[in-house]
Amino acid sequence: MADHDGRAAARVRSAGVLIVEQGGRGGITDYTGCLAGALAAGGVPVTIATAGDHLYGALPGVRIAPLFAYIRGDSRAGRLIRRAGLGRIANGLRFLWSIPGLVALARRHAVVHVQGWERTSLGLLATVAMRAAGARIVYTSHNSFERLRWSLDGARVFPRLARATIVHTEADRRVMSGSITVIPHGQFGSVADTAAATDPESARESLGLPGDLPVVLLFGVLRPDKGLNDLLDAVLDAPDWLVLVAGEDDGALEAAASRLASPRLAGRVTVVEGFQPLDAVGRCFAAADLVAVPYRRASQSGVVLLGYGFARPVAAYPVGGLTEVVLPGVTGWICSEPSPRALAAVLREAAASGREELRRLGEQARRWADRRFDWNAIAAATEAVYVDAIGVKP
Repeated sequence: MADHDGRAAARVRSAGVLIVEQGGRGGITDYTGCLAGALAAGGVPVTIATAGDHLYGALPGVRIAPLFAYIRGDSRAGRLIRRAGLGRIANGLRFLWSIPGLVALARRHAVVHVQGWERTSLGLLATVAMRAAGARIVYTSHNSFERLRWSLDGARVFPRLARATIVHTEADRRVMSGSITVIPHGQFGSVADTAAATDPESARESLGLPGDLPVVLLFGVLRPDKGLNDLLDAVLDAPDWLVLVAGEDDGALEAAASRLASPRLAGRVTVVEGFQPLDAVGRCFAAADLVAVPYRRASQSGVVLLGYGFARPVAAYPVGGLTEVVLPGVTGWICSEPSPRALAAVLREAAASGREELRRLGEQARRWADRRFDWNAIAAATEAVYVDAIGVKP
């Protein structure tokens, strides 16, 4: 067994690992960049298969393979295609075109580590193609559920096709089956540190926020299940707070339209819509006193780790793995239940504690996350999964 493990470890370090991350921007991209950098620093060669318009910077020891192409709506032609309702079809066809190149890359690496798929049905085709070519697949399930009812349940399907599956919380391990390893999500302090430094006063001024009231931030892809309606309802009962909403809309703004138009919230809500580059992200977190994570369902949240990276405390609902990464009184608050009433109570308590205490909690959260979710330890645990996967029968 020791000889086999030694040969498997040597293969990982000679042939390296292919990490598949389609999007090229956003939280999973940040996660992948941090993991790949730590693996490479530890002696594991890494190739990242990602989008042609990716936002990865230079990572020592990491090769970027811009394999996937998207029509995102950033260009006039792209906007026209998306308005015609053809964006998903066009992007799906482009993905299918990329599968032969993905399979060719997979053959050249000891392990293929998949960070989920943009569309699970197409990801299934790619996974089956790579397996047929002999690829040893490790799958990270960043969510143990699908947000769209009609989507293929990736958290159930892909672990059956992988030699090992990684989840980030014990809550996810309990609801999944197969060979499951819990490896926490890494800290995002290293990501936050690359944003341009902005002091809170300048950030508030640039966003048009008055400086006399505390600001609660809801950040990330704005889906209806991310709790925007709950937050808006909560601040009606916590009048000391201003709300800053920032991110790319995916239905939440439309679902919250009536609340956003309410006279009771006039002048209290600022929306920064669209994908935010890192410096703009830094301004949003600098302007905030507290980060809200009122998710109705969650496995874990990169937004929580990003909040800690920017030294901001978090208020979260007690769902999924959030209770494993938010420590009451240490890094923020866990609501008593997933409801606007409970969130309003936390907001009132946080406002009463004062900005100095909120800053202290934020700095404490940053230090705790840097220790608890160190990327070097995470990379070592992930490499051990790769070694074990080489010896597991498909």
